[in-house]
Amino acid sequence: MSIKEIAVIQLETTNICQARCSFCQHGRFTEFGTMTDELYKKIIDEASRLPSLVTLIPMLTGEPLCDKQIVERIEYASECMPWVSIQIYTNGNLLTFEIMQQLRAIPKLSLNISLNGLNPETRKRVTGLDDWAHIIRMCKYAEQIGLSYRPTMVAYTEINPEEVQSFIQAGGTAIQYQSWAGQQYPYKRNRWTSCIRALRHMTVRYNGDASLCCFDPFGKVSFGNLNTKTIEDIWESPKRQEYIAKHKSGKGNELELCESCTEG
Repeated sequence: MSIKEIAVIQLETTNICQARCSFCQHGRFTEFGTMTDELYKKIIDEASRLPSLVTLIPMLTGEPLCDKQIVERIEYASECMPWVSIQIYTNGNLLTFEIMQQLRAIPKLSLNISLNGLNPETRKRVTGLDDWAHIIRMCKYAEQIGLSYRPTMVAYTEINPEEVQSFIQAGGTAIQYQSWAGQQYPYKRNRWTSCIRALRHMTVRYNGDASLCCFDPFGKVSFGNLNTKTIEDIWESPKRQEYIAKHKSGKGNELELCESCTEG
């Protein structure tokens, strides 16, 4: 498959995060950093020439608002690719009225605010953040100014299933608790898999490494580095094409990390 098949680019501008979510691998990180302006602009400029690109997700495992330049970077991406939708996933802790106003002015942008609970006690227990009143204030402000957003939570096993259902009934979105390709909890995939992330997504870490997907935050499967290679170089490399071919034939479960993934 050629670069004309890339539909989503997930671009980590920083892997720094102030939360400590129980369902996330971030607590195991030992190296932290933020993407350079030069690399970010190089990737966006190349991405703007991809005819099939429909979505940009400017984050991976870190909290995007820990990148002090994130709004300006999103604005640049929007200017270069006005047809592309931009999806931001944030724990909401660093949101402000000013940031919300700036985000509202960016076309085709939607905000996912991870409440991860239906009450302050659950949020604090699951994320380590004691900021419930602030988060609710930001959600109400998003509605007030017409900023497209949705409240989300991970259906973590330690959260009461009744609370998850009540969250959904209240208009929130529950996201499946994942194995993070076997790194969060053991899992062996015995059945076929053909994952859209392997087929049409490109994931880039803050240092430029093109990793397997969002469930490979440590870059255990790397296809190359965008500091020295182009998007086309990496996408059409033998290793990347091997992953694409396997998933296209339904045999993604035979591959490293994919064999232990609950997604796809």
